[in-house]
Amino acid sequence: MPDVVGLAKRLATSWRSDVLLAAVLAAGAVAYLGATATRGDQHWAAAIFVLPYAAALAVRRRWPVAAAAVVCALLLIARPLGLAATVNGALGDPLLWALFLIAYAVGTGAGLATGLAATVLLAACLQIENGGFDPVEVMITIGPWLAGRIVLSRRRMTGQLEARNDELQAEQELFALESVRYERARIARELHDIVAHCLSVMVVQASAGQRVADRDGVAAALEAVAEAAAQAQTEIGRLVELLGGELPDGGSPGLQMVDELVRRASVTGLAVSCRFLGPCDGLAPAASEAAYRVIQEALTNALKHAPGAPVSITIREQGADVEVAVQNAAPRRRPSGLERSGGSYGLAGMRDRVTACGGSLAAGPTHAGGWQVSALLPATRHRG
Repeated sequence: MPDVVGLAKRLATSWRSDVLLAAVLAAGAVAYLGATATRGDQHWAAAIFVLPYAAALAVRRRWPVAAAAVVCALLLIARPLGLAATVNGALGDPLLWALFLIAYAVGTGAGLATGLAATVLLAACLQIENGGFDPVEVMITIGPWLAGRIVLSRRRMTGQLEARNDELQAEQELFALESVRYERARIARELHDIVAHCLSVMVVQASAGQRVADRDGVAAALEAVAEAAAQAQTEIGRLVELLGGELPDGGSPGLQMVDELVRRASVTGLAVSCRFLGPCDGLAPAASEAAYRVIQEALTNALKHAPGAPVSITIREQGADVEVAVQNAAPRRRPSGLERSGGSYGLAGMRDRVTACGGSLAAGPTHAGGWQVSALLPATRHRG
């Protein structure tokens, strides 16, 4: 049954239904004229009228204005040829239904001005053929045309909605792909920022432990390795909580943890100095964590790319902002191999963190052959 209904719907909305209706109209009219024809009457002359009329009905969807013009011409010649009585008689109802469909096609297939002019002309010619004014015949032409215009506007609206829906679907797919890509990049940056520093300290301390295996520094070096490993475990647990949508109990590391960060870096043999110029307590938690991660990443890069170089950290108030600057000198020892590790996410991660807080980050080489990272973060609270 659904297939039959679908087939009937497709037939009713295609040109084939018009051809079928035209054939039925022509066959019925010819049959009627043949059955009622008598010698000397004008019945067979009406076939000249009916056949073009049926042809206009058959092409109404493709050429609605041309079909209306043909019907207008036929209506104008009906009375001079003496066919008005036959046309308005038994053939009147089928011809009016055909005119109804043609006027509807003009409404759905022609422009506003052209369609309105053709419909008004149809109504006028119908009144002329009828020999007087009949409001019902006006409604038979104007009414279907208005209905066709409404249907046309709905079709256009439906087409626009479908096009917009396709655009939104395409945008949604692109957004989903971009979200996946961004999430993967974010996880990679988080892993790099959180774990890379502690692992770098572990590698350096392990190397130091090997070098002083027969000396007194073994215990201190291995203790630093254990401490860095424990810190890495804590940070990884915090990352898992963040990715799971939970807020970690310990809160976010901030500027108050910079001293501990400096201490761990100093244990590796890195000469690190840190200066606070001003209270520097106006940062929001997110900005404070961003400053901590900038310092952490800068120290990691110094360990990897500038072994033996002294590092200076300066945190100062600068108007309504807080500036965090980390600068290291040129390397003073041979590369340790750490410079080849990592995935080049460090600077990108720092910049993304600082930008998300409304700040800015600059990084580049110094004139002395070292490297400098400077982050400017907006403060949310100001001292009175």
